[in-house]
Amino acid sequence: MPLSRTVKLGSIAEVIPGASVRDYEPRGSGAGLAPEGLTEAHVIPLSALDEDRPLNQDKAQPVWIKAALVDVDNIRTPALRHLDILITNRNEPRIVLLSEPGETLCKSDRAPNVATGALMIVRLKEQAGWALGRAHYLAWWLGHPKNRRVLRRLMKGTAVKVMTKYDMENIEVPIPHPDERLQGATTEGLIANYGERAKDLRRKQQELADLEYKRAQEVLYRMAKGELPVIK
Repeated sequence: MPLSRTVKLGSIAEVIPGASVRDYEPRGSGAGLAPEGLTEAHVIPLSALDEDRPLNQDKAQPVWIKAALVDVDNIRTPALRHLDILITNRNEPRIVLLSEPGETLCKSDRAPNVATGALMIVRLKEQAGWALGRAHYLAWWLGHPKNRRVLRRLMKGTAVKVMTKYDMENIEVPIPHPDERLQGATTEGLIANYGERAKDLRRKQQELADLEYKRAQEVLYRMAKGELPVIK
């Protein structure tokens, strides 16, 4: 797909740090009265992220959290929303797209799930024209091996390497060029098609490698039998 231009990630998406430990306190699993100014929620730790499956809500921890942090009218809230992209902001980057609507609320008590400080949320801005409905493309692009290397380089520190909100906002993202031939095609479908073609290419490369190996084995066998001169 031809690319017309690049834009800074911060111009098309909100980059939202996870909730600080100062913003919430543990609560028991049973019902109870919320302390003043707090409401119930579940924090999602780094260990709940697995790129090969939906969010592991068994790792969610029940907490009392500042009510402002789960305000549905605030686009910068760390409370999770459908099609948010979660990124670990330290050590090895992991990228998870919340493609299942049920991942935004805890399955046990329907309280909102909130990202912790070890995570960042990338949330597309609705007014960003092309970006509406393009979360799958952005998650795929961020998860590409080349771009993972970029994310690793952005992480600074000694014992624990951390990536800042500022650095994330300044990542240059390529914008797909409008193409009449692609009208009616979904981003998800295009990415799935790319994945299938990449898988087919890897399969063909493996078949070629296997064929070359068999040829080499045959040559060595014939050398051992004296049918071919030994290569020195």
